Amino acid sequence: MVAPTRALLGSRDSGGLIPPPSLSTGFGMPGSYVYDATTARQIPAVSRAIQLYGGMMKQMEMDAYRSGMKLPRPLLLDSPDPSPLWPRSRYVACSVEDYLLSGNTVSLVTSRGADGWPLSVMYLPINWVYITWMAGDPNNVAYTYLGRTLPNDDVIHVARGIDRWYPVRGVGVVEENFPTLDRAAMEGEYERSALAGGAVPSVAVIAPQAVIPQDVADEAKAAWMSKFSGPVREPVILPNGTQVVPLAWSPSDTQLTEARKSTLTDIANMFNLDSYWLGSAVQGMTYKTAAPQYQQILRTSIEPVLVDFEQVWSQAWLPRGQKIQFDRNKLLSEDLPTTALALSQLVGAEIMTGEMAYQVLQGVPLTAIPYQEPPPPPPSPPPMVAPPDQGGANA
Repeated sequence: MVAPTRALLGSRDSGGLIPPPSLSTGFGMPGSYVYDATTARQIPAVSRAIQLYGGMMKQMEMDAYRSGMKLPRPLLLDSPDPSPLWPRSRYVACSVEDYLLSGNTVSLVTSRGADGWPLSVMYLPINWVYITWMAGDPNNVAYTYLGRTLPNDDVIHVARGIDRWYPVRGVGVVEENFPTLDRAAMEGEYERSALAGGAVPSVAVIAPQAVIPQDVADEAKAAWMSKFSGPVREPVILPNGTQVVPLAWSPSDTQLTEARKSTLTDIANMFNLDSYWLGSAVQGMTYKTAAPQYQQILRTSIEPVLVDFEQVWSQAWLPRGQKIQFDRNKLLSEDLPTTALALSQLVGAEIMTGEMAYQVLQGVPLTAIPYQEPPPPPPSPPPMVAPPDQGGANA
């Protein structure tokens, strides 16, 4: 089979395409503010959530393993797409974002080695990928990118869950939560309009006299603005009986703060995150150290995503018997004093040697450090034997 190249994709000739929606997915309908993954990204909490996933996963190096043993890292895992515009970090982050928001990540093998296994792959923006299939035949799937049908053997598709009415594609967080995300966007729009058109003055100055001419009021306002409109603090002399009353938002507008706190929790639940990762106040989190929090987000949130990518990419990129594994030690590493204390205890218990502990301090992953048998303890000295009795002086 001839390996596809970037030239196969050619220029755009069919317009933007998205995975075809099912007739009845059981999820909410798109709203006027959030109707796809792009509009959902404009919500700050959504942007924060995908940056958490993408940012943490792109820090993890990818290694190849066989039967639990680490192999020399293939160039494909260091740089899946050799284009200077697509370093490994960007490739992984964009793939994770598509997986979360749209439910599907699609890439294309662009070159193969003599053994037939990929040497390079290309990230395809999911907004331009069209997935079709023959109903009742899950193996009859066609992938179209920019109007061109791609060779199925060269398509690598990572799906998040499954659309029960269109089982060849996954379902993203946005599609599952259209109503809630649209409500969050509406809250932001209402706050923006309240700030832009609310016309709430900062203070009300109440004159001591009951009636004042309009020209006098306008002149007093102009004098006040010229004196206090800039970043200055100057004394003001007012007639006896004048009142200066600071004004604030109406009670209905101030409830926006509480509504946004609740929305942060809702969006955190969408992305399977604890709400404090999105800035929501959580009682009792002040006294928790960073390491347990990273361990928790790894096990409950990131690990399910890692598993999907590791299994699909392992089957598509590496020969049978080998698998891809992300280096999770980036998230599990402790601070230096805690690490040094743990290593000293391990060395003292003769579970690891001082050389192994030194490599850990240098940042070498444990899986890459060959095990060294601790030196045997020195032999015990022979027991002291009393000299034989030679008898007394009169013997």
